[in-house]
This record gives sequence, C-alpha cells and structure tokens, in this order.
Amino acid sequence: MKRARTTSTTTASRCRQIKPDGSPCRANAVHNSQFCFFHDPNSSAERDAARRNGGIERSKKAAVLPADTPDRKLSTAADVTELLVETINQVRRGDIEPRICNTVGYLATVLLQAREKDETAQRLARLESILAQQPADTKSDFTLDHHFEAFEFVNPESGDEA
Repeated sequence: MKRARTTSTTTASRCRQIKPDGSPCRANAVHNSQFCFFHDPNSSAERDAARRNGGIERSKKAAVLPADTPDRKLSTAADVTELLVETINQVRRGDIEPRICNTVGYLATVLLQAREKDETAQRLARLESILAQQPADTKSDFTLDHHFEAFEFVNPESGDEA
C-alpha cells in the first residue's frame, strides 16, 4: 500500500502595513516580523543604507573609452569583426560596461546589414547594366529551352529516358 507523500511548505505571510489609499501592502513580511523590509520599523537603518548605496551606484558614471580614443575604420566585415573582438575583450577586462558592448554589437549588426543591402543593390545595377548593353536580338533569343536543349533526362533506376 502506497503512502501519500506530504510536503510541508511554509508560505511567507504578507506585510501588515496599510497603505495611504487603504489597501494592504502586498509584499511578503520579513522573517520574524509582521512587516516587509520597507515597512518594518526595525529595518530603518538597513533601509537608509540601501537607499544611500542605491544613490551612489546610480550616480556612478558608466565605464566608457576615453574621449581621445581614435575612431575605427569600419569599411569591411573584417574591420567590424576586429572591433567586436576588441570590445568583447574590453568588457572581459572591465574596461567598459556590458551595456556599451551590447550597443556596439547592435550597431555593428545594423552597419553590416546596411552594407549588405548596398552591395546587393550595386551588384543588381551592374547586372542590369550588362543586360542593357546586350544587342536587342540576343535578348529576345534568350530562353531556358534554347540553353538546355542538349540535355536528356534519364530515369536513374531503369536507365530509360524520362
């Protein structure tokens, strides 16, 4: 006979603080208290320290490269790859913040996509130019049947022509 498994789960109680609009605070109460961290009168010193630390962290300037850092030439995919490798290593060393690296990566992607579209447009323009230079009579003669009439299709299983 199988016995049912019982698990004891302790659910945190809710903060007992009533907000100015009359609704209860919905945060979980801290251990051995009826209030959450923000409303517990015994947590006042910790709350003040957390606020100070939060303000200090928020006011820190993001780690960026010096203003005299030279611009990078980004003409080719290889140039962009070099920039990304360098940026990744700067993040790993802590020289710049990951958010900056994310931005560089995003902008590099946009740049590569724009370059790819430009290259495709240039190739299409060259092809159209070549076709435009062809004599009129060769343009009308060009058909797929004309270029493939020498091919015979064979069924590989039987060797018979299809």
